[in-house]
Amino acid sequence: MSSYDSYSLVKNLFVLSTTTSALCSGGLLFTSYMHAPAYVKNSSDASLLNQWQTMGAIGKVVVPPLALIASGANFLNSYMTHTQPQHYRFMAAGALSLAILPYTFVALASTNAELASREEQKEISPDTGLGSLDIKELITRWSNRSAVRGFLLLASTIVSYDAMLHLTF
Repeated sequence: MSSYDSYSLVKNLFVLSTTTSALCSGGLLFTSYMHAPAYVKNSSDASLLNQWQTMGAIGKVVVPPLALIASGANFLNSYMTHTQPQHYRFMAAGALSLAILPYTFVALASTNAELASREEQKEISPDTGLGSLDIKELITRWSNRSAVRGFLLLASTIVSYDAMLHLTF
C-alpha cells in the first residue's frame, strides 16, 4: 500500500470517527441540557417516565454502535499511523469513545434501574438507595450523568482532530 493510499484511508477513517463521535456527543448533550430539563419543568411524573423510556430505547439502539464505530476507526487509525508519534492521540480518541460504554453501566445503572422500576410501577424498587428521590430528581440526576458521556465523545472528537492536524506522510 502506497503512502498516498494509507493517507487516504486514514482520512476516511478520521471522517468516520469524528462524524460518529460528534453526532453522538451532540445528541447526548442536547438531551442532557435542553430536552430533559424542558420535560422536567413542564411534564407530569407519568409523562416524564414515558419520555425517559422512549429516549432510553432510542439511545440504546443508536449510541453504542456509533461509539463502537468511532472507537474502532480511531484504533485503526492508531494502527495505520503506528510509525508516527501522534498515533497515541488516535489511541486516546478511541479509548474516550469506548469509555462511554462502561461509564453507562457504572454511573447510570442505579438510576436507570430505579426509573425502570417506577415506570413499571413496582411496589418494591431495586435496592439502589434512590427510593427517596422523586421522578424529577431522578431524571435530573440521569441527565447530569448522561452529559458526561457527551463530553467524553466530544473529547474524543477533539483529540482525533488534534491527531489528524499533526499527521505527516
